[in-house]
Amino acid sequence: MRKVFYLYLLLISGIFSAQNSLVNLEQAFTEKHEGYTAKNKNEQPVFKEEYKYLDSVNIYGYNYSSIDNLKIRGFLIEPKAEGTYPVIIFNRGGNREFGTVTLSTLTDFLSKIAARGFIIIGSQLRGSGRSEGKDEFGGKDIGDVLKLLEIIDHQSNADANKIGMLGVSRGAMTNFLVLKETDRIMANITVGGIADLNQKDRPEMVQLYKELIPDFEKKPNKELDKRSSLLSIPLLKNKNLKNFIIHGANDERVNVENAFALFDKLKSNKFSTKLLIYEDANHGINNNTNNLITEIISYFRNYL
Repeated sequence: MRKVFYLYLLLISGIFSAQNSLVNLEQAFTEKHEGYTAKNKNEQPVFKEEYKYLDSVNIYGYNYSSIDNLKIRGFLIEPKAEGTYPVIIFNRGGNREFGTVTLSTLTDFLSKIAARGFIIIGSQLRGSGRSEGKDEFGGKDIGDVLKLLEIIDHQSNADANKIGMLGVSRGAMTNFLVLKETDRIMANITVGGIADLNQKDRPEMVQLYKELIPDFEKKPNKELDKRSSLLSIPLLKNKNLKNFIIHGANDERVNVENAFALFDKLKSNKFSTKLLIYEDANHGINNNTNNLITEIISYFRNYL
């Protein structure tokens, strides 16, 4: 049951008017939820051994205003210990409600990274996860991510000079489109990322583009080119950007050839780039999650 909880849980959470933040941070994990805990000898709930790292982080949700004044939902995970930490912007996959960042994504994946000394911040994007507006799949939603930089700048425990970006699936496209607009990102990791929206082995995506992308039916090639990770690479602002492309060889949604295309394009444009292919993995690298987390932590530690 826990696996299907969405951040709508934040609706009933307490609000903290944090002085060290531009936004009001709402505790998303105020209790030791069932499934994460066991009772100790005093019959008190404590985190199970595999979830003890959750004792070392705070998990928050918050609302913020987009460039065009929509209410957008975001999330933030920080270490509880005092200090200044590098920041990772997490860019979600999917579209609209599909791929919304869930409680289990926060606790079972992102919190494991944050517990090793990072602040993780992200957006649910417009048109999903209690956000206003309409998902444009690489349109105005890119501004929703860029606006996170303002929040980072006002977060007192964030090192605003050490920012990385982690994008999964559609989030890889988000990464590259954001990287065209700012030179503040030092390290870029993609997992199961889309190199180009012209996915010939997924013709069903055309209907999705018709629903989400403004003017797609009038100017399909132009709109897809505007959202192309490959075409974005020569235009990236930070020429010293470090890149790590990760993919599963058996990815059932985004063909692994996308990873090779991204790697080759980055290398041909003289960007420092590492490639990791999990030979037995699917789109979510689900059977190698612990190793994936280790690789992500190691890369960001090296370059942030």
